[in-house]
Amino acid sequence: MSTSAPKKPWLKSLNKPLASLKLAVFILSSIAVITAVGTFVEARYDAFAAKQWVYNTWFMYLIMGLLCVNLTAVMVDRWPWQKRHASFVLAHIGIIILLFGSWMTMQWGLDGSMRVGIGEEGTMVQTPETDLVVYTSFDGDRYTKTLEEEVNFFKNPPTAEKPYLIPAYEEKIKVVDYYKYVIPSKKVVADEKGRGGAGLRFQLQNPNVNIIEWLVQRKSGGTQTQDFGPAKIHLGEAPVHGRGENEIYLTPKDSYLDYVVFQKDSTKPLKKGRVKEGDVFDLGYKMALQFRVLRYLPSAIEDWDLKPLERPTPLTTSAIKIQFQGREHWLLLNDMLKLFTESSVYLMTYGNRRTDIGFPIKLKDFKVTRYQGTMRAMAYESVVEVPGVGEQVISMNEPLKHKGLTIYQASFQEEQGRPVASIFSINHDPGRAIKYLGSLIISLGIVLLMWFKHLDFKLKNKNQNS
Repeated sequence: MSTSAPKKPWLKSLNKPLASLKLAVFILSSIAVITAVGTFVEARYDAFAAKQWVYNTWFMYLIMGLLCVNLTAVMVDRWPWQKRHASFVLAHIGIIILLFGSWMTMQWGLDGSMRVGIGEEGTMVQTPETDLVVYTSFDGDRYTKTLEEEVNFFKNPPTAEKPYLIPAYEEKIKVVDYYKYVIPSKKVVADEKGRGGAGLRFQLQNPNVNIIEWLVQRKSGGTQTQDFGPAKIHLGEAPVHGRGENEIYLTPKDSYLDYVVFQKDSTKPLKKGRVKEGDVFDLGYKMALQFRVLRYLPSAIEDWDLKPLERPTPLTTSAIKIQFQGREHWLLLNDMLKLFTESSVYLMTYGNRRTDIGFPIKLKDFKVTRYQGTMRAMAYESVVEVPGVGEQVISMNEPLKHKGLTIYQASFQEEQGRPVASIFSINHDPGRAIKYLGSLIISLGIVLLMWFKHLDFKLKNKNQNS
């Protein structure tokens, strides 16, 4: 009489392939390949590209999910557990907890940067996420926000066939192209509709100074200013009295500009006159500066000439192409664009998200130590003041922790060889405690494994000596 083998419980049968060594080898091999590809992408491009193309992807999440399933299935396969399974179980549980903590950080963490000038305060952190914001006005002054959306053109670039559509009153605004890496150069063109502000290309020159630059009013009748050190240049209506500084005001007219020159330590005009395109006039300062009008446009708009690159450099940025009412415009990252119609004005911004940390960081002082005989920074630190904390020093190895944030000294900005601003890295890691717990449990599992190995060694020696 034959007897059939006892049937395995259905749960064991289902769990067996999930706990198999083949699946574990596949998962570990996949992680190794993904990590290698991510390292190559980061070396060729940058960390942001590696995150977008490799790490923050569906296949990475799938592999991490399979790893958690495999670890759980292996523990279930060993049930009921014995004392000696403690190290094995703890190590597996610790890895799952560690992965959960990492997921929490990815979902709800904050990792960005903040620039604070010396003597200034900062509250806004700039993060890698990008937002597209549109404001609409019907009188050119009062704007209403009509759109604010997170966009990821890096992973999902728009095309002419599949544009990103933005609702507008006249017709839809289309985003039809995206460049990941471009080197921009500004250009100014005449506004055929006559809705833009004036544009002036000028030259400021003496034997030691030669500055050529554009000034473009953001709106007609407004004032646009640039400080060039020797003097401030204003394109806009001139005041009756100066402010005791070296300033030149150029007031746009139909085909010419009226200029007024103010001198340092005096509120009375030093010179007045009228200039057209191609004219030159002496500012009357001791430094013998001459002002030349190279190009004048009564109504102008700013645009960009872009040089696309395959890889990022310190000079590159990203850009999107806007198509509206038969015209095309380029909008750079962290820049703004105005679109005019007969009845409305649209102001668009495309930039990194800015998050308020809830308290100000005031930069009171910045100190930099350089390698002897060079301008290379050896060490640097910021003296900051934070409400509730007081005055603190943040250096490269000493971050400041406050209200769940960790503030690191990342870099600094300098002009003409002098530091003018500090760059902080702001980090909030909600999964940190979970990751620490997971690491602790893994470490405990390793200690127990060593302890059981030690007991096995002692027992083996005892049996051999008896």
